[in-house]
Amino acid sequence: MPRIKVFTAVTLSISLLLGPTSPVLSQIYSWTDEQGRRQISDRPPEAAVKDLKVKGGRPAGAAPASVSTSTPVAKGEERKAQTLNDKALDFNKRQIEREESRVKQEKAEAEAKERAQRCEQAQAYVRSLQAGGRATRLDPKTGERVFLDDKEREGELADARRSADSWCKPPAPAGTAGAAPPG
Repeated sequence: MPRIKVFTAVTLSISLLLGPTSPVLSQIYSWTDEQGRRQISDRPPEAAVKDLKVKGGRPAGAAPASVSTSTPVAKGEERKAQTLNDKALDFNKRQIEREESRVKQEKAEAEAKERAQRCEQAQAYVRSLQAGGRATRLDPKTGERVFLDDKEREGELADARRSADSWCKPPAPAGTAGAAPPG
């Protein structure tokens, strides 16, 4: 009994290893359907078509021949069809490009959101300076709050307006050199 199981397991393993390379299983059918769309399948079309091409393997009922990955190209005819591997590579390339585009779009949206937020903050600061009242800032050396006199207020208001203008204007197109907005 154990010998049968071992033999069956070995036979099954060998058939699984050799099965996918079998010419009968590797046939690819291509044709144009009634709507003019190119169809590719591992199964033949259900209806009769004019331009049926079979690639790989051997047609049903044909005598065994050497395994071929494609049908011979007619004299003078250019090979237009891509291999399935080329199509898979193109698909993967398009997927990567879509992902890069999505990441770039998300980054641009995040930057636009940050610019809008900083614009609003800068405009609010300009409005508070214009409203009057006491304006203060922190002394960088001591960390204490220092009240601004009228001359310092005008200088601070001019700086705040420049900051608001730089954050509120549209960003420069990519690739152009320019100063970054104040942070």
